[in-house]
Amino acid sequence: MTEKNERLTFESVREIVEEYLDKNDFAAHAQLPPERQLSEMLGVNRVTMRKALAQMVNENKLYSVEGRGTFVAPKKYIESTGTHISFTDGWDAEGHNVQSKVISFKTIEASIKISQALEIALGARVYELVRLRCIDGDPVFIESSYISVSRCPDLDEHDFNGKLSLYAVLRDRYDIKITRQQQSIHIVKLTDEEIREFGDTKSDSAFRLVAVGCDADGVPVEHSISIVRADIYAISYMAGIAPNNHDQ
Repeated sequence: MTEKNERLTFESVREIVEEYLDKNDFAAHAQLPPERQLSEMLGVNRVTMRKALAQMVNENKLYSVEGRGTFVAPKKYIESTGTHISFTDGWDAEGHNVQSKVISFKTIEASIKISQALEIALGARVYELVRLRCIDGDPVFIESSYISVSRCPDLDEHDFNGKLSLYAVLRDRYDIKITRQQQSIHIVKLTDEEIREFGDTKSDSAFRLVAVGCDADGVPVEHSISIVRADIYAISYMAGIAPNNHDQ
């Protein structure tokens, strides 16, 4: 082992490990060599290797099974922000099979947060539609949607199991087209109930996506809260720098 390799940061070692996995075509759920063996094979310090592997586990690129070892995590579905206003339409357009399972569908009284998000009276009747959203058979979202009953009467007559899109129903039956969303994203841990609903997740890390979908006039239509598996789903975005007067 060279002095240079002794001094590699765990970020550099992580890149070396990722390159090794790519070159050797490690598939999802394939087991990595033991830590000591991997350190010797790649010529890096074992302590640094341990830190790099731990970081990759935290990033859901790998996962560990106690008493068995470390494995390659499944590749993620990557959503580009601004392109998937409709979950169904967005992933369908990319050639994926999108399905939903209705967990519950009922009317409730709008809480303070729901009434503020939808700009309706506190206690007004709203639909609460909770669905498990799947891509290619993988359960990735638990999504709760809230929509005003007065704006979309009889919405609960529709069966949203399978491929039926909520946004398509809003468009075709109620002449409502959601054209933009305001989102906030937070990192959370899955609850035991959510883990049971997802079924096979290897991690309890998740995104909590809170969104308000508005129509062309800027009127809020849907308030949604989504719990998204971080082990198989990622969200990418492109940031831009606004020009300033000194550059013109």
